Amino acid sequence: MQIADAQIIPSRFFPSFSDFARSSVFFDVDGTLLDIKPSPQDVVADVGLKALILHLIAKLDGALALISGRSIADVDRIFRPLLLPTAGLHGAEIRLPNGSHRYADSKAMDHARPSVHRFVADNPGLVLEDKGATLAVHYRMRPELASHVLSFMSSFAPADDIAIQEGKFVVELKPALYDKSTAIAEFCAIPPFIGRTPIFIGDDLTDEVGFAYVNAHGGASLRIGYPEVSTLAHYLLPDPEHLRVFMAGLLDFDGDEDVRP
Repeated sequence: MQIADAQIIPSRFFPSFSDFARSSVFFDVDGTLLDIKPSPQDVVADVGLKALILHLIAKLDGALALISGRSIADVDRIFRPLLLPTAGLHGAEIRLPNGSHRYADSKAMDHARPSVHRFVADNPGLVLEDKGATLAVHYRMRPELASHVLSFMSSFAPADDIAIQEGKFVVELKPALYDKSTAIAEFCAIPPFIGRTPIFIGDDLTDEVGFAYVNAHGGASLRIGYPEVSTLAHYLLPDPEHLRVFMAGLLDFDGDEDVRP
């Protein structure tokens, strides 16, 4: 789908509230629910957003999950005290609604890790996120190094166990077996998500596979921000604040509720 084909203002995103209540909703985190910050550790969910999420969970009978490139531990830090069904590291680790976990194996990155650390040290302004099972090099402070970073990281992929994932000012190495579509599919196969219409909301290249999955399964896809390239998303909203207003309006939520541990 070309950008022009997506509806900029999704006023008809769902024809009725009852249709939304029968859906399962999957959110990316950075750039979707929350604005991207210069440092990943600067991102923290405010009380109003956490209250809105709790309201959504109640209306969806629990069928809400976060699908992030961050680790589950880092997602928990952002949304503390909430512990939500979450897929982390692009699906390489997952926490199901019953609390059970599948953790990622970091061994796939062991042969790449020393070289990536040296590469970042040799290029001031680059930022390395070593998340164990994934390695992400951020070049937001050195955008002129974009092609250099991509070329270096591509030297490790494609491989049987490693794939490369591009994002907003970041290139990441991740386990090849997992992506955001596999994470959504895993949730959709279990209660309370099973049998519901899947909706995925994201903002980045990492989310396009998720858009493809929900589109193919009769769902809906919403991309936050206006991409410079084509997107598979059905709908667009400009930023996380517009998403929050849209969701609050859909649920007739006034934002005055508190979040308690």
